[in-house]
Amino acid sequence: MVTLSKFGRTLFYTVVFVFFFAPLTWLFLSSLNAEPTFGWELPRPITGENYVDLFQEGDIFTWMKNSFILAIGTMIATVILTVLAAYPLARVRFPGKVIFMYTLLLARVMPIAAIIIPIFSIAVMLNMINKFSGAILLFTSMQLPVSLWIMKAFVDSIPIELEESAWLDGCGRFGALWHIVFPLMGPGIAVVGLFAFLGAWGDFLIPLVLLRSPDKFPIAMGLFRAFDSRGNANFGMLTALAVFYSLPSIILYLLARQYLVKGLMGGGVKG
Repeated sequence: MVTLSKFGRTLFYTVVFVFFFAPLTWLFLSSLNAEPTFGWELPRPITGENYVDLFQEGDIFTWMKNSFILAIGTMIATVILTVLAAYPLARVRFPGKVIFMYTLLLARVMPIAAIIIPIFSIAVMLNMINKFSGAILLFTSMQLPVSLWIMKAFVDSIPIELEESAWLDGCGRFGALWHIVFPLMGPGIAVVGLFAFLGAWGDFLIPLVLLRSPDKFPIAMGLFRAFDSRGNANFGMLTALAVFYSLPSIILYLLARQYLVKGLMGGGVKG
């Protein structure tokens, strides 16, 4: 049994490596290879030529700036709206609250590609085509349903007695929210902010539909530059850009990982 258990763990880790770590290592090693191929191989010699060529491509800085505008704007808007909406959803009872919460999830599970035409039509009517504000608004609306569930569950886990004590001391609802509840929601805010940032940073479809000017393209659309008109890829530029594209997400995760576990484990979901 011990041997079988050890074999099972070995098989599991092997599958994880093949389907997860192997593509990542191929990506990193290929970015350091002067002539990358489809095969997994150690670069001989190791070179930074692909990164030099990437930074000589002046658009990389524009792409990064635009991606940060979209991601940070979405993160700020999602956190503010989620905190303000999750508190009354957790503390105030009203008819149809459970139905409302599940309707939010129903709206989120709809594939964005299935409703992209009405979204585009609404963006045209609101004059939000080729504007960062339109893309941020759409990104935020996509993040709100799940973010509200996460934040509401976190507020539910905060004892109401803490707020009642603050009320007895002369602190109103907003004062109790600011001084008592809001500081305790830190891990939940970190989770919501991280997910919102990653959702906007990694999205390709929304910028493709709403942003038309090359000077407003995010780095996700910049990946197109690695392909020529015949669909052939410049693997050197593609892999270097992909590695550079991944760095902000990895760094943000490393900074917020301790809050990520607390936020996801904080509280149970209540209707």
